[in-house]
Amino acid sequence: MPWENKRIDPWIPILVCLLMSVGLIAIKSSTRDISGAFVMKQMIWDLIGVSFLFLAVFVRERDIDRSLWMVYGVTIFLLSAVLYWGVSTTGSRRWFDLGVGYFQPSELAKLAVILISARLLSKGTRRVFWVSSLFIAPVIFLILLEPDFGTAFLVGMTWFVMSITSPVPWRSILIVLLIIAILLPFGYFFVLKDYQRERLMSFLYPERYSQSGAYNVLQSIHAIGSGGLFGRGYLRGPATLKGYVPKKHTDFILSVVGEEFGFAGVATLIFLFVLLIYRIQRSVRRAKNLFWELVCVGVATVLAFHIFENMAMTMGLAPVTGIPLPFVSYGGSSTLMFCVMLGLVMKANAIGKTGKEVKGG
Repeated sequence: MPWENKRIDPWIPILVCLLMSVGLIAIKSSTRDISGAFVMKQMIWDLIGVSFLFLAVFVRERDIDRSLWMVYGVTIFLLSAVLYWGVSTTGSRRWFDLGVGYFQPSELAKLAVILISARLLSKGTRRVFWVSSLFIAPVIFLILLEPDFGTAFLVGMTWFVMSITSPVPWRSILIVLLIIAILLPFGYFFVLKDYQRERLMSFLYPERYSQSGAYNVLQSIHAIGSGGLFGRGYLRGPATLKGYVPKKHTDFILSVVGEEFGFAGVATLIFLFVLLIYRIQRSVRRAKNLFWELVCVGVATVLAFHIFENMAMTMGLAPVTGIPLPFVSYGGSSTLMFCVMLGLVMKANAIGKTGKEVKGG
């Protein structure tokens, strides 16, 4: 295998492991997991994820380039298959039951969109911009059919952010914005499910939905607020121990951190995420070409949206979308895909502009 890597950024895996540690601590508390089953499962996923994080760095650049369309094709197949053979939960089909855990194809879709968009948009022409939109549209459509509006919105936004940071003419981008603005009312009335519209209304008028759509958020706000400056102490949060906050080990895990570790714990978590985004931004500057720049931009967009949306929804500052907090929320497929994406960022940094290149045969 030829060694093409010039440098390895040690801070990315260090920050990932720190965030995973916070996640394991919070999962232990949120699940009151005496047997340790939840923690052990997440630890296994974390170890697999870190392995893929480093594996992505040592994959040849040409092999990554050759696999782009294969990843896209597999994504379309899995997104179609999950609609028929996926596990049905509360009216949604988003997961495959693998026996040892669940896999969510829409997590793979985020990676596929980043890779395909980076390859096409790096050409910078108006024609390729519209071609890229044709490849992204089926991904968004299939995710909406699950239905999963939050992830579909994230996929579209990732493509859009990558577009505006590419050399694509602004006129084409403005046309897309106009089309989206025209379709928004149609989407609200004819695409969103009843419970999704209720989530939006409960965000705007939480007092009217305190016992239904806004219940989770109001309980989460109370738990976070009760933590004060330094929290109530680990394994001592009343809302966590008594189960007042639903889904507290997945979507609302920030309520556990806020209640038990207070403002200091939440601020520390935000600081770790800011450092991680900063390391990705450094890789953007060092990328060898526009393709790798756009890959880093896409990964940063996905991570930033996950972080902002999850934290905002747990504090009532954004509608609830079911978006997990990277490396902290309980979940296998999301952890694995986040690690792969950050592995690609490390690859972009490793083959970047500066440093001594080691040639190989």
